[in-house]
Amino acid sequence: MNKNQTSKKLSFLQLLSNDGIQCCNCGNYEIQPLNKIEIPIIQRDFAQGREEKKELRINFLKALLGAINDKELELDFVYGSIKDYTFQPLDGQQRLTTLFLLHWYVAMKENRLDEELKNLLKKFTYETRTSSREFCNELINDGIVYNKLSETDYYDKEEKKPKNNQLSKTIIDSSWFFLSWKSDPTIKSMLNVLDSIHLLFQNTNQIWENLNKITFHFIELQNFGLSDDLYIKMNARGKALTDFENFKAKFEQYIKKENWEANADIKETFSNRIDNLWMDLFWNNVSDKSKIDSSILKFIVNTAIVAYAQNKEIYYDINEIENIRKELELKSKSGNISDDQIKNERIARRIVELVNDYSLLKYQDFVNLDAFNNLKKWFDIYANNNNANQITTINLWDFEKQDNNYIFKDFIKIDKPSYKQRVLFYAQTQYLFKNEMVSENSFMNWMRVVRNIVYNSTIDSAQTFIGAINLIDELSDGSNNIYDFLFKKSVISTFSKAQVEEEKRKAKLIYNDLEITSILFELEDTTFCEGAINWCLECYDEINKLENIKDIIDTHLNENEISNTFRRALLTIGNNDFYNYWGTISYNTDTHKRCLIENRNELKTVLTKNQWFNNYFKPLILKLCDNENNLQSIIVEFNNKDKTMPNWKYRLIKESELLDKYCEGHYFGFTEDNSKCYLFRNKKRPSSIDECVEVV
Repeated sequence: MNKNQTSKKLSFLQLLSNDGIQCCNCGNYEIQPLNKIEIPIIQRDFAQGREEKKELRINFLKALLGAINDKELELDFVYGSIKDYTFQPLDGQQRLTTLFLLHWYVAMKENRLDEELKNLLKKFTYETRTSSREFCNELINDGIVYNKLSETDYYDKEEKKPKNNQLSKTIIDSSWFFLSWKSDPTIKSMLNVLDSIHLLFQNTNQIWENLNKITFHFIELQNFGLSDDLYIKMNARGKALTDFENFKAKFEQYIKKENWEANADIKETFSNRIDNLWMDLFWNNVSDKSKIDSSILKFIVNTAIVAYAQNKEIYYDINEIENIRKELELKSKSGNISDDQIKNERIARRIVELVNDYSLLKYQDFVNLDAFNNLKKWFDIYANNNNANQITTINLWDFEKQDNNYIFKDFIKIDKPSYKQRVLFYAQTQYLFKNEMVSENSFMNWMRVVRNIVYNSTIDSAQTFIGAINLIDELSDGSNNIYDFLFKKSVISTFSKAQVEEEKRKAKLIYNDLEITSILFELEDTTFCEGAINWCLECYDEINKLENIKDIIDTHLNENEISNTFRRALLTIGNNDFYNYWGTISYNTDTHKRCLIENRNELKTVLTKNQWFNNYFKPLILKLCDNENNLQSIIVEFNNKDKTMPNWKYRLIKESELLDKYCEGHYFGFTEDNSKCYLFRNKKRPSSIDECVEVV
């Protein structure tokens, strides 16, 4: 880095338009055009818009307003690295984001957002999240109409205290805004800042030119990218870059205040172990050293939300309690809301907050000594006995493999673990808790059962996550021999009841005949079954038949696209109308619209259950088991001697080219009198019968 680094005084628009920015290249200074200003991953989320930062936010915006109306304002230094024509700020992210939003607001309010300015503003972007980048782009491209803002909401029933959310509400209600974006902490913060900007700047007029009175001193850290070296150097000079460091400092004070380690040996204290043994755990398992702190924080967050799921306890917050009480009372018919209802709602909301943004973790999230001790156990279990390298050889499907077959290493690298990934990680942790000695066979059986349950369950909310965690807790008592446990014990939890019953059914088969284990596992591992093989067991009367079913799956059902030969064979079964599993009217062709199964997943969802399984899928599977898996022979042997089948349907069975050439999308329609059908070629919604092929 150039030790004689100099700064250049710039406005936000000058930075975007490369006005006089120079960089060093081989000792010679030259103009380097910027393609974009990108907030890098190592920076925290946009925090200036958080609810708890309101006073700081308003004071900063008042200072900006004062500069526009009066004298120029300098915002200290903004510095970072330019690489590949992209400027990544190391310091100044919060100020730059607020200036971006202010410039967008004023340009939108004063109708200055022409294509040139849009392209300029779009140079500002976020590396951290796809949703944040897309939101910024959509805000610029489509935005809102300033003179058509939505009415503001109110805090109370009497509508006496406005929320000042006109702007954010209008944006959220826009057609381009994805509701899932409401969970992105950076977008939430941006919306809060925009509401504050609107509150202070709505009565201003023609101030666009005055925005250049807001400046900062720009410094480029030449030939010094945002690398591991920079991360280490910044920490060495005491600059707090991470949310983990902030949490750690407050958490250690909290531990001391609660007297949780009063009699502990200094080597066994949280502060000592987090700086030594536990830090080594993450240092040895995270290749990108700049992400170590975020990996630790994600790990801690997972213990916190599991503790919420288990203990049903949460820190005291009278304002939150009263606000939630009012919300629930408004929704309740009786108006009577218990303390437990409020507590459960708070816990559910807190779990969602922490899952969506681990940087929101607070020391109060460890509400009691049990939760704190669990946290230390989680750390210790992976720091000792080489448990971080515990191998999982089975395919977990819901777990994105990033480091061979190590769940711990995968989990701490995932940017935003899903609920299902958290449950799987917790299941491994519980096994390590309950079993001092790891048996590869018992561990694999345990993870197999958990995998089957997790994959075939809906776990997408705090409530379903809590149900899954409580089920894992109950089953983990038998984790050393899970099939023996499932065979001999009843399961109290009602979470994923159907899949748990299937696991118990398999456990009984294994308990009575160990030789069946291998084929059961092979069936579970197929892409078609993915753990759910109850339909296979319904076709089973001997092991050979299960082996035949495995061959049928491997031959016909493991690819996403199923063959037209399979569809034609299905048409020979039962009432020859399996396609009636779904139906509507095609008004453009004046026919009854049906589908001959779009793909493998739809076949699995529809035909392995209920009457569709008994009337169509099971008979076909049994036929294939008895005729050496020969679909073609089923088609050839089928006849229409009694002439009860419409000729068009008989032709679909017998003439392969009809489906192969003229029904690529697998949709068709038949007439009211069932005398003919129209194949929709590769379209789901043909505009007329002229786009179809008639079969009589």
